[in-house]
Amino acid sequence: MDNIFNISGFINFIVSKIKAAFVYTAEYISSLTNTELATVSLFLVFIIFALLTVLFWYIKTITSNIQETRKKEREFMLAQDNRLDRKVLDIVEEEYIPIKQEEIIKTPKHEQTEKELAKKHTTIDFDWNRNTRFQDAETIKSADAFQYRQKPQKLIDLLGLIVDLLERGVDEPKIAQTIMYKNQHLNSEDDIIQTITAIKFFIYLCVNNRFKKIDSEKMLPQESTAIFHIGRGDCSLALVLLETLIDNNLKKIKSIRVGPEKERKWCETSNCATIFGTLASFTNTHLARGAFELAIELNPKNVTAWGRLGDMYARSEDFDKAIWAYSNVLNLADEGIYTQQIANANKRLAIYYNETGWKEKAVEMGEKSSDFYDKIKINLPLTDREVKIVKIIESKEFENMETIVDNFFNRKEPEQSAGYV
Repeated sequence: MDNIFNISGFINFIVSKIKAAFVYTAEYISSLTNTELATVSLFLVFIIFALLTVLFWYIKTITSNIQETRKKEREFMLAQDNRLDRKVLDIVEEEYIPIKQEEIIKTPKHEQTEKELAKKHTTIDFDWNRNTRFQDAETIKSADAFQYRQKPQKLIDLLGLIVDLLERGVDEPKIAQTIMYKNQHLNSEDDIIQTITAIKFFIYLCVNNRFKKIDSEKMLPQESTAIFHIGRGDCSLALVLLETLIDNNLKKIKSIRVGPEKERKWCETSNCATIFGTLASFTNTHLARGAFELAIELNPKNVTAWGRLGDMYARSEDFDKAIWAYSNVLNLADEGIYTQQIANANKRLAIYYNETGWKEKAVEMGEKSSDFYDKIKINLPLTDREVKIVKIIESKEFENMETIVDNFFNRKEPEQSAGYV
């Protein structure tokens, strides 16, 4: 009972003090002039505003700390959960390399360029590929949602592998399949096939002493040195030899009477110009285009040069001329001889017709192109055994390049086989 009385007395004491404070405040306010009253009111408003600001900041800080703590707890729980059927709570932001990147005729509706394709790839050795972008709370149903794949390599960086495989006697379709596997569609099928053909033709000219027969006053690089540099991704010496050979042939043609011999020489020089253009295309599209135009001037029926010229026009975004060149391929080419060139022209024109709304024509030409590439199996992945063999070949390629080049001249012509040696 004593405690109750003490509490009651304390409460009464507090209430009396509050009443006294109110009375004092009321008397003080009534004694103020209007100016003094306004000043006190503003001061009180400022004090109240400051207190509310501090309170708001305090509440916000406490809330942020709670959210940060919960986020860390959630991330820790996800890190500990390795189940494949767990929920994905955050959208993954990284970009991934697509399974296939189709080379296209670039139209105003599609401004993607080779440099932009190359910029998509980082310097890491391998990349993850995601087929779909997952939404919040979407379930990953299997590990197949992510695909592990090799980082693409530029075609110019694969010239050494082409030289090595040619020396080993691997047939050209298998080489093309291997290079496409390493290149991952940074280049078109036609780019890869024509590059292999150009290198093989240049090696043929070297081992058969065609450059030694050139009547030239200037110092020329050694054929073996030129091949060695191709193996290191540098075609400049090969271009010097080919340019000199073309100039020498043009001088000789002037002294030949009209007849089969002159026509043969025209065709041979046209082919040399085509090879020159393909090897030049890695570093100088303008120079390559000029070489293909020269090849057509020397031999207007050079189907390969027409197709390659179309590729250069497309690369330079000169779309009308590219379509004109590919159309000439289809008009001139014999289907039994130039199947690869026809396939490339069909593929490029199919993309153009699809962009312009001619869907039926696009599908028809696309199917014709796919049939050829399916037949030579250029887009099929390598087997595990072939991948291992390629890795072994590449590991020794740099140190063995001199021996590889010497073998070309010792054997004269590389043997052909259906697969890897």
